[in-house]
Amino acid sequence: MGCRSYLQDLGVHGMSAGEHSDGRTGGAAGACGVRGRFGVGRFADLGLPGGALVDEGLADLACGRTSVASLLVSLAAPRLRREGVPVTNTQPDPEMRLYRLLSSTEGDLAYARYNAHLRLIVSFADACSAVRLAEPEQRASDSHSNAGG
Repeated sequence: MGCRSYLQDLGVHGMSAGEHSDGRTGGAAGACGVRGRFGVGRFADLGLPGGALVDEGLADLACGRTSVASLLVSLAAPRLRREGVPVTNTQPDPEMRLYRLLSSTEGDLAYARYNAHLRLIVSFADACSAVRLAEPEQRASDSHSNAGG
């Protein structure tokens, strides 16, 4: 299955705000799973730190592309899955491949960029956990306010 047909199967048609000028679609991969668990089609719409990067990484993974975003999502896949992020595909050896990719593009700043990306993905996972923990509290609050009216 091609990248475009995969994304269309997820209900994404035409160009969206997350589509890149080279045709890559950021945020489309896993849209159904994101909507079901978090109530929106893209993590960027939640305003979570790193949400747009995770959207891009999921789309790149779905299409088999290697990018900083796809390697970062692959690296954090076990934690992201625990937080309800629909990571289905991953890339092998993401730690070393991410560092090598950053070394080729960032030179002497690769180490700093690598650590910044790790902090961002941890912040994203922590924020997902907070959003998921707040859901039961919100439902309980809603049911109490509806019962009193």
